[in-house]
Amino acid sequence: MTELESRVWDQVRRLLGAARLDSAIVYLDDDLRRAGDRVAIGDAVIELPWDAHLAFVDLEPAANWGHACAYVAVRHAGDEAVQVAAQLPPFLKAGASRFRLLRRGPLAPPWAVATSPQE
Repeated sequence: MTELESRVWDQVRRLLGAARLDSAIVYLDDDLRRAGDRVAIGDAVIELPWDAHLAFVDLEPAANWGHACAYVAVRHAGDEAVQVAAQLPPFLKAGASRFRLLRRGPLAPPWAVATSPQE
C-alpha cells in the first residue's frame, strides 16, 4: 500500500470499525479535493474543512442500489477524517467517478467489486 492508501485505510477503519469492514468494499479517489469544496457525490454532500481525499465504503456490497454506504473525507495533511452516511454509490453515471478499489473485506463477495466502465 502507498502512504496515501495506508492513511485513508487507517482512518476508514478507525471510523467504521475493523469488524464492520470485513463485509465491505472500500474505494479511493486519488484526486485531492480542496478545503472549502462542497462535493456532491452519490446522494451525499460533503463540505471539506481542509484539503482531503475521498473514500467510498460500500457496507452492503451484495445488495442492489439504495443500501447502507458511507463517504469518508480524509485530511490530506493530518489525521482527521469526516464520515457521511449515504444510501447511493458514486457509480451512477459512466465517467462520473474516479474511485478505484482500495480494499475488499474478506467476507465481501469478489463479484461485487465495482470496476470502471470501458470507454
